Amino acid sequence: MATDPWIAARMHNRAQVAAGERDLAPAVRAALGEYLSAVRSGLGLDDAVTAAAADDDREPDWDGFPDGSLWRRIVGRRIAPAWRKVFGRSYRRTAPDAPDGAGDARADDESEQLAERLRQFPRRVWARMRETWRDGIARGESPAELRGRVAELATLEGWDGTAVTITRTETIGALNSGSMGAALDEQARTRQSWVKTWLATADDRTRAEHRAADGQARPLGEPFQVGADLVQFPGDPRARDFGTIANCRCSMILIPAPE
Repeated sequence: MATDPWIAARMHNRAQVAAGERDLAPAVRAALGEYLSAVRSGLGLDDAVTAAAADDDREPDWDGFPDGSLWRRIVGRRIAPAWRKVFGRSYRRTAPDAPDGAGDARADDESEQLAERLRQFPRRVWARMRETWRDGIARGESPAELRGRVAELATLEGWDGTAVTITRTETIGALNSGSMGAALDEQARTRQSWVKTWLATADDRTRAEHRAADGQARPLGEPFQVGADLVQFPGDPRARDFGTIANCRCSMILIPAPE
């Protein structure tokens, strides 16, 4: 069996992903928890899962569902600082000789797009609640029973999978956009070209198109071909298909091009 020339890089990158997820996971869960708490309060569901509310036949106050601005503020306060930390660590690791403060503007610009990337979360909460209510009424369930079920949808436990997906996806995006930004800045600063190489995670969970991209080398400014998509780096939020980046665990090597 051929020796993997990138085994050390893969192991190092896996450790960086684990460290990034440790930073982002509590921030993501705190953001989702805060938003869901506001949903329960706004809909009048705070007591809907208690025995005292078992006979409450009121329909939730759907007009009290928080608007998108609340979610954007929560993302900016809870998730963005942790995201910038992961980005900055990756930037400095790729460009250790960069001037102090290099990369800060890139981190700010990228993190400001977080709420837009995560805009589907409140929409999914709304859609799942309304669908649960309508379907329950159609099946003849009582409003009291439905209030309890809808209230349970507005708890963090009901969105564990979403929290994991956001954490994994944004960790990969922060790590790789941080190293990509550093390489771009170093290329401009030193006037030496850089190259990048896609590294897939070598296990049976890796998607076929990501595995096929393993070892693909490109000049810094040219995109990788990943299936039918073109992306600048693993986790690139500008991918045409979100499925290309969701739960991606790939990484890349960035080095100055040989003379």
